[in-house]
Amino acid sequence: MDKDRRVTWIAGLLIGVGVLNLLVRAGWMVGVGGWLWGLVFLAGGGAFLWLYARDRQQWWAVFPGFGLVGLAAAVLMGNAGGVLFLALLGLAFALVYAADRRRWWAIVPAGALATLALVAWLDVWRPGYDAGWVFFLGLAATFAALLLQPAEQRQRWAVYPALALALLALLTVFTSQAGPTVIALMLIALGAFLVLRDRPLGRARAPRQGKRS
Repeated sequence: MDKDRRVTWIAGLLIGVGVLNLLVRAGWMVGVGGWLWGLVFLAGGGAFLWLYARDRQQWWAVFPGFGLVGLAAAVLMGNAGGVLFLALLGLAFALVYAADRRRWWAIVPAGALATLALVAWLDVWRPGYDAGWVFFLGLAATFAALLLQPAEQRQRWAVYPALALALLALLTVFTSQAGPTVIALMLIALGAFLVLRDRPLGRARAPRQGKRS
């Protein structure tokens, strides 16, 4: 899609949203404001995602596409929609990275948004749950992922924030309600690792003895 058609798409979407906003403000669509905005955001997001599906070179379209779909979910689904909004934004950055592995920078917002989505989901699932350690651990894993890139894209500086955030996650675990449970699981995992690390995958065959003369 050329630049003129792209500008036309965006301009038409902005004009449509503006007109609907004026109609709602004027009181002509009383009682349908929330659902209307949800459907508008959903339609707009679908249009941008359709553009990306037609031309993968237009990778920028995933950001307004998933962003608008996420806003629609937030409007229509409440707290659960907020979780989906964060997850979809993270998915947009993940797709940008998957399409071209040279865009390593997309890993950071993808991991951060996925972590925030997980924390928000825990808050909905278990209100009052202290998920600070989950937040720090998710960010530590995000920076650690930068160290797993191919040599030409590997970001060695990421080891420092990864270690610092992992340490913060560990310290937070000890002060959280989930501390005893997480520590017990860590001990079990460590014990299992020590038992299994030297165990061969298959039973070794006994060497054959030579024939007696």
